[in-house]
Amino acid sequence: MTTTSRGAVTIQLVLGLAIMCAGVLLVLDQAGLFRARDVLQYWPVVLIVIGALRIGQRQDRSGVAAGVAWILFGGWFLLTTLHVLPSRSWRFFWPGVLVLAGAALVFQTFRRAADGERGDSSQTVNIFALLGGGKRKSTANPFRGGDLFALMGGGEIDLRQAIIPPGQSATLEIFSMMGGFEIIVPETWTIDDRTMPVMGGVGNETRPSASAPTATLVLRGFLMMGGVTIRN
Repeated sequence: MTTTSRGAVTIQLVLGLAIMCAGVLLVLDQAGLFRARDVLQYWPVVLIVIGALRIGQRQDRSGVAAGVAWILFGGWFLLTTLHVLPSRSWRFFWPGVLVLAGAALVFQTFRRAADGERGDSSQTVNIFALLGGGKRKSTANPFRGGDLFALMGGGEIDLRQAIIPPGQSATLEIFSMMGGFEIIVPETWTIDDRTMPVMGGVGNETRPSASAPTATLVLRGFLMMGGVTIRN
């Protein structure tokens, strides 16, 4: 997992310290000097801290929503581990994930309808990957965006020959659960990430352009235990 930090405390630092402390506690437990389980039962606190960091590091709506989701999951796990909630509450985890994913799709659909039509199909790119994958290549001029759906699947989208009119933007609506996409874009495009990641994220590996960017590719959607990689 990668993130850009504005301060000294990063998600990588928190995870590194948590793993290191867990290792030390297990060593002490094996040596008979300490009961590791007395502390390790609080492991969901790490998820709550990660959520708080995500909220602090990203002030946009997607970052705040992702941080809140981490905090809610961490709080749920912590209360269940400490037996504040009954142990059978674990049975509701995956149904809850499905409800969240379905709500994200419904919200995405209504938002797309509110935004209006993007254009005909030749101006968009679409992938529906269910337990599989696919590749798409677009040479659209103008390129208006598209819809990417992956459930335990994924795909590759080549947009190097697509053209977004100068000064304009195109939007990719993305839903990814336990899957992901790789998107190849021209060096003259900038990436505007507005996705809501939960235990997933977007990796922007694009190279800085020598000239001023001419267009913007907007990423919107929901990523659950999945991700997107953007590169040139």
